[in-house]
Amino acid sequence: MKPIPFNKPFIIGRELSLIADAVAQGHLSGDGAYTKLCHRWFEEKLGCRKALLTHSCTGALEMAAILCNIQPGDEVILPSYTFVSTANAFVLRGCSAGIRGHTPGHTEHRRESYRGRHHRPDPGDRSGALRRCAVRDDHIMAIAAKHDLLVVEDAAQALLSTYKG
Repeated sequence: MKPIPFNKPFIIGRELSLIADAVAQGHLSGDGAYTKLCHRWFEEKLGCRKALLTHSCTGALEMAAILCNIQPGDEVILPSYTFVSTANAFVLRGCSAGIRGHTPGHTEHRRESYRGRHHRPDPGDRSGALRRCAVRDDHIMAIAAKHDLLVVEDAAQALLSTYKG
């Protein structure tokens, strides 16, 4: 049996010349010319005002936790089928991260009952967040809107995919 290649780089066009150009420019990471091209491509394709690239999903989730202003006492709901860095990004900010249920993702009708404990005392604050795998967005967003929750979606492997309710 022939093994399935893992992370095999495919050369289908100008990749090698573009890599050589990046090396010649002396800027292989961060905010170089090719990063800026990627930003513009994402902004155009996604129709968003600003796109940011991170070095990893872990970095993106940690940035999301900071941007959501996660504080000690907040609660974050996670799917049961996720990587440990998903929880770590939020727990490192002092909140509790819980997994409810025994399914790979949460069902929408059960999520609403999770709201209520370990939240900031000021009801005006947007506390907590939902972190989830692919489920029905319309239900998740309705629950989030009803309770003034933030939704953080990790769709790294789903670039340009869409949801139709």
